[in-house]
Amino acid sequence: MPTAARTSVFISYSHADIAWLGLLNTHLKPLTRDQKIEIWSDQKIRKGARWREQIHKQLAMARVGIFLVSADFLASDFIHAEELPPLLKAAEREGATLLTVVVRPCAGAFKDSPLNPLQAINSPDSPLSGMSKTQREQVMASVYDELRSIFRVPVPKPATRSKTTKPAIAAPKTPKRVTVAAADKIVAKEAAAKAIARRKAIAKKAADAKKSATEKDAGTPKKSATKYATTRAKKK
Repeated sequence: MPTAARTSVFISYSHADIAWLGLLNTHLKPLTRDQKIEIWSDQKIRKGARWREQIHKQLAMARVGIFLVSADFLASDFIHAEELPPLLKAAEREGATLLTVVVRPCAGAFKDSPLNPLQAINSPDSPLSGMSKTQREQVMASVYDELRSIFRVPVPKPATRSKTTKPAIAAPKTPKRVTVAAADKIVAKEAAAKAIARRKAIAKKAADAKKSATEKDAGTPKKSATKYATTRAKKK
């Protein structure tokens, strides 16, 4: 496993292939900007700095080595002697990851190089220079995916829905089906209720009439016995 000090990415390339370095950096930009992963190449060496010491320091910090391989890359004595050995040793002893991208034709020399045992991102028989633009972009995107996996970059979570979203409209309820027998029962029940209501109304009307008659009789005064006797005397 890589040591705690190995936290960056080292890109090894020939200056003859600087255009491919630019394309790779474009694809890896989100990792440096958003995930703060350090991706280093000698383009970051400032003027007047001890460039050899800077390269050795970055090689010792690299968790991942990326090789942009071409005939110029394989012909470089500095790359062969100064950059490849420490990265190959880090991969063997500390678990560093080495990613190979073949940018220009060099299949024969590649097979004779120390990189041949490594699984390349694209086959040495299919260099980037012979691909369409879309195919080249896909290879560079594969490098991005590999780094994302190595550094365990989290997948962004989907945005949650706002609380102000409109509630779903409920589907109208399906009316219940009524059978013929049930309908007959309902009609009979309603008719019985109406009949009872009519009987109650008739009974109430009769009771009110009887009460009224009773009150009328009670209010009529009876003739007194004295008055009756006087009247009889007059008639005699």
